[in-house]
Amino acid sequence: MIEKIDIPRIVIAASGSSSGKTMITAGLARCLVKRGFKVQTFKVGPDFIDPQYLTMASGRTCVNLDSWLMREDDILRDFAYYAHDADIALIEGVRSLYDSADPLSLKGSTWLVASIIKSPVILVIDISGINMGAAAIAKGFSTLMEGVEVKGVILNKARGKSHAVKAKAAIESMAKLRVIGILPRLEELEVKMRHLGLTPAMERRVKAEETIEKWCSMVNENIDVDSLIEIAKSAPPLSIKAFKPPYEACNRQSVRIAIALDEAFNFYYKQNIDTLRRLGADIVTFSPLMDNSLREVSGLIVGGGYPQLFLAQLQENESIMMNLKKLIEDECPTYAECGGLMYLCEEIMDFRGFKAKGVSIIPATCKISKSTRFLGYTIHRVVQDNVLSKTGSEVKGHEFHYSSIEVRGNVKYAYEVLRGYGINEKRDGIIIHNALASYTHILASGQEHLFKRFIESCSAYSKR
Repeated sequence: MIEKIDIPRIVIAASGSSSGKTMITAGLARCLVKRGFKVQTFKVGPDFIDPQYLTMASGRTCVNLDSWLMREDDILRDFAYYAHDADIALIEGVRSLYDSADPLSLKGSTWLVASIIKSPVILVIDISGINMGAAAIAKGFSTLMEGVEVKGVILNKARGKSHAVKAKAAIESMAKLRVIGILPRLEELEVKMRHLGLTPAMERRVKAEETIEKWCSMVNENIDVDSLIEIAKSAPPLSIKAFKPPYEACNRQSVRIAIALDEAFNFYYKQNIDTLRRLGADIVTFSPLMDNSLREVSGLIVGGGYPQLFLAQLQENESIMMNLKKLIEDECPTYAECGGLMYLCEEIMDFRGFKAKGVSIIPATCKISKSTRFLGYTIHRVVQDNVLSKTGSEVKGHEFHYSSIEVRGNVKYAYEVLRGYGINEKRDGIIIHNALASYTHILASGQEHLFKRFIESCSAYSKR
């Protein structure tokens, strides 16, 4: 069955990273909310931090769309499902409009997502140190590939009125594109960066809210919001297959899954949590920083984040670590990603040499470094049955980590690394008891079977 979905939408893309996409998208989202719009935000690519700002700005959880991890049908389904009751959808791009994991492929790019959802694009250009050069950038980005239409340009980091006038004149005269807004360069609008990008909003809720309000004011004062709304309305209807959620009609199995969620652990995709719920999971959250114990659960998930910033506090909470260790040793199905993998180790050492005790399920030391181990997409072949997958299958994901794991003794690995770094360039996914802990982050969309297997394992555990 084919349905027509008519959702006003716009992609905020850029000529490069750190051009101001998050500031503009979040500021615009807050402006529209204040005008009475229901705004659904999306983020292109593998990102956990920018979506936190977009979620706060719109009041609705941001959803990731990733054309490397997801098939075209997955992207259309998720876009339609999460935006169907919104008045407008704002999609923040990743890196530049065209950048992807492969310099000669658009797979994983903002351009490909915009093409799939047939969305007009607004191009953000950092004009620091250029004026006529901005026209070359705008013309090049708007004409390099057919299939996506750049409908306007927003200039960021103008040094002053004269600089802004020159860049605007060059773009409108030479690139034949309309300049919809010009933002000055103001240090107070910038957010502290760490490793993967902006500092997570969950760590600094009050400050993040203040920042979003400043972004909103800046957008209101310097960007033609009415024109952006009209551009969003110009997006054509989408013809897609019926977009009921995956596994909506499957046999639901009621299980209780506890998910670690606090300032230290907060990297989760909305589709993952929603898929678990649709499969029958009763989701409860707990804080490894603050909570002393867990109520009876059928499964555990400890996602990524920055546990290395809270080592002393995590170590002091011995009761929750003992609780988790006991559950895992009791064969409670457990899935841990990146920060969760680190937390399950015997100890974690930050780059200053400070050591803290972990849950002590994995016989290993996690060492934090200032340099990147690996940033990018991953493909793993499953070589050992585990709570998510069966031997012989493949798992796709991504990993961004500034740490390494020094394993002591022999452990079982779930994955052979085909693309990526993993734990030792050859293997990822340590299996201990009925727990799987890996550096790889996975996205449910297109891989829902992984979560179905996890739910089945949780159900079997609860019935023992």
